[in-house]
Formats: sequence, structure tokens, C-alpha cells
Amino acid sequence: MTRAAFDAPPTDEYDYQARLLLAALDDSQHRIPSDAKTRTLNIMGLRKWVRPVLRDRSGSSIPSNVRHWTLTHHGVNAANRARTAQLAEKYPVATAAVYVPQEGEEHRDIVVVMSEPAADGTVEAHSVKHKGPVRVPLARLRDLPPLRPDPEGEITDWWVITDAEGAELARVEAKDDPGARKAALRHAKVRAAVRRDKGFAVRRLYSSELSIPVGELHGLPRINPAPAERVTSSATPARFCTDTPPVRRTITVTTGMTRKSIPTRLRESGAPGAMVTSEAAGGVLRWRLPDGEELTLGQAAKRFLDD
Repeated sequence: MTRAAFDAPPTDEYDYQARLLLAALDDSQHRIPSDAKTRTLNIMGLRKWVRPVLRDRSGSSIPSNVRHWTLTHHGVNAANRARTAQLAEKYPVATAAVYVPQEGEEHRDIVVVMSEPAADGTVEAHSVKHKGPVRVPLARLRDLPPLRPDPEGEITDWWVITDAEGAELARVEAKDDPGARKAALRHAKVRAAVRRDKGFAVRRLYSSELSIPVGELHGLPRINPAPAERVTSSATPARFCTDTPPVRRTITVTTGMTRKSIPTRLRESGAPGAMVTSEAAGGVLRWRLPDGEELTLGQAAKRFLDD
């Protein structure tokens, strides 16, 4: 088998193998789960994805005492590609998500996925913070916090303070926005969020929200998947502010419904073919028909889903 074949991710036919690979990838020693089927392990061994660890008590290698199976470097490559394919289905094009930076990078960002993943597992995305395209790894994306329904009742003098992910930090009572921000900075959790995220969000509460227990309020605003269009949300926008008084910006956003991904809809519709990573196209995802023809997701959706 060629190296490309060794490193190729499992297709839909090998879902069970993919689950084993991903479980081993998350294990600190890259061990395959102990309940894996022997026949499956033998097949994965032929593909050079796994190798048996053969040890007896004296430390010599003997075939009769198989303790466990571990990933080879080919198996790690295949598992990483399987993880990328899994994440691509979770975060398809036009999906909004929270980008969680690695240690040493700047604070979190809200992004909208704008492309299919490249061979290195990154996608092009529209950044709310940078107001333009950025490239981020799929593995660093997280789901947006759930949106609450529009509040009802009268506006009160109570304010909710949230961090960059929409998690509630505190509630304060104040007559206006500056007063709410000043009161918020008395809370240790808010000051920690300022150091971590360079700011916090402030939103005035309605009377119907005062019955919601502290810690259960969520609602970081989501942006329209089409960044060129700006639509005003009917809900009161949360203003992201800092503890210093530089020029403040208010971003008006709107919520959006994200339906099932195209690969999922194609499989559920019974469309012929399967999702594969196309080596000919540079390692990007393609919908491959039984006759070998490869389609982009847009072409497959147009042909089989009437999109």
C-alpha cells in the first residue's frame, strides 16, 4: 500500500474503525480500546494504523501475550484526518462558532466558517474581532452558547454581566450603562474576565428575566452568516466594553438558524456516493459518486438536494 493509503482517513464503510482511531488519539498513550474486535484490529494492522504491544513478564517480545494495540504514525495521521472530517460536519460552511485561542494567543473570537477544511485541518473564517477573513484550526472551534427567547416585561435597573463566551459572571443594579460597568468591576469574576478577554458584555434585564436563577442566563449574540449584510436584531444588543474608557463600538447582530450539514442531508436523502478526502483535490472533502466522479458539496447539493 502507498503512504497516501496508509494515511487516508476511514470512509463511511469504516465508521467503527474511525471510532477506535479517535478514541486512541485522545488516549495519552494512543492505546486502542481493549474491547475492540480482533478482526477489526487485524484489518487496521494491515493498513499500518495500529501495532500490537507484545510483552511478557521478562520484557521479551512474544506473540502469545498481546497486552494492547497502539497507533502507529500512520494511524495518528488517519485519526487526525478522521477528526477533521468529523469536525467539518459539525462546523460546515456558514456556521458561526467561538474560536478558543491557544495559550499565548489573543482572547476569544466569534467566527463564521467560510470554507471547507484544508489538509492541515484549518478553515477560512470571517472574524468578528478582526472584521475580516482569518484562518483557524477546526479543533479550536466551540459551539456558540444557546440563545434565549426575547425577554418580556418592563426594563429594570438590573444588568447582567457576561464574558466573551456568553457565560454569566454577575448581576448588578445601576441606573445606566456606565454605572453598571463600574459596579461590575467590583466582582472578582468580572475582573478576571477583563484580564482574560480584554473586556465584558453588559445587558439590561427585563422584568421577566429577574426570576431566572443566577448562572442560567446565556446569550452571546450570533452574527449573520453573510457578513456583507447587516441586519438589526429585535433583541436588545449586548455591548462589549472594557474597563477603560476608549472609544466604544457597538456591533449590531442578528440570530440565524443553522440546518443540517450538506453531507448529512445527502446521506439522509439516499444520494449515491460518500464523503471522502480527495487526494487529487489536495486533501479537501469531496462527494465521490460510485463511478468515481467527485463533486464539491455545492455541486452535490445542487444535483441531489435541489439547493
